Amino acid sequence: MWQNWHQPGAMMGYDGGGWFWGMAFHGLSAILFIAVLAVVLSLLFRWLGVGHRTHSATPSHNSALDILKARYAHGEIDRDDYLQRKADLS
Repeated sequence: MWQNWHQPGAMMGYDGGGWFWGMAFHGLSAILFIAVLAVVLSLLFRWLGVGHRTHSATPSHNSALDILKARYAHGEIDRDDYLQRKADLS
């Protein structure tokens, strides 16, 4: 019991290098904890849909009129073609 008190660092719990591995383990475990927390929060926000609301609450399928409006807005068809097709759909 008293034989180790004469060695340097014995009162501080120095055991010849074990403190290094303990410090390394605690450092790595802290980094691992932060990484896991970031992944969990990211997945939770994605699951809840936070920050990804680009469309209204209407269903995501497009009707023929919605597709026609989009084609006209993108310049794929001209005004006369748009009005004719809109009349045909009504």
